[in-house]
Amino acid sequence: MRKAVKSVFTVREKVFLTPHYIRVKFVMTDEQLELFSNVQAGGHNKLLFDDDTRRTYTTRHIDFVEKELWVDFVAHGDNGPASAWANGARPGDHLAIAMKEGRRPLFPEAEEFLFIGDSTALPVIGAMLEQLPAGVKAQVIIEVFGKNDELKLSSPADLDIRWLYNAKPEEGSGLAEIAREAALPENKGFVFAAAEYDTAKDLKAYFKHELGWASDTFSVVSYWKRDESEDQSSAKRREERQEAV
Repeated sequence: MRKAVKSVFTVREKVFLTPHYIRVKFVMTDEQLELFSNVQAGGHNKLLFDDDTRRTYTTRHIDFVEKELWVDFVAHGDNGPASAWANGARPGDHLAIAMKEGRRPLFPEAEEFLFIGDSTALPVIGAMLEQLPAGVKAQVIIEVFGKNDELKLSSPADLDIRWLYNAKPEEGSGLAEIAREAALPENKGFVFAAAEYDTAKDLKAYFKHELGWASDTFSVVSYWKRDESEDQSSAKRREERQEAV
């Protein structure tokens, strides 16, 4: 089991990247640089708001030269502890963050990639795109709230990005249907998808059962579930995994 490391970080800067995206940049002390030397961008972290409230996010970027750690938040007012904290964050504020050590690749070697995600997937997809090697092809399908929420994504790979707009993702998404229309990677390809629970479930069924793909050719994860808190959603996923054993 990978070791978890934890520390309290200080906010250096908060930036509204778009109307619905907040990037919080945390200062990294010399002690934290050493403590977190074996973690990587794109990995999960735990934001610890108090003893009972924690949320899973993506470590968007770690800069060991500028001594910064970035975490991107979907901004939806004070609806939820993470969004509420990010909305009110100011330079000098503190937040405890835990991460697991390890630098396992975020994706396997492949010649073609397809990335599918809703607004919550942008941080991890952004980090993955930056780590792709030059010379590969990457098709990206991202659903955000509106045109003003399009982010500049960069990569050494050859990118083909398609933006979809959904002002009310809590009421449903057409992401799974759009993905079915996408040109899929052929031999030596890999698909990564991250979205709301029902959408992720549809996508996993599509790749696994309809297409019959091997499990090492795709990865589908769910970051949230409509009408449920993260705590409720996580508990339900644990129950489903236990029932499947």
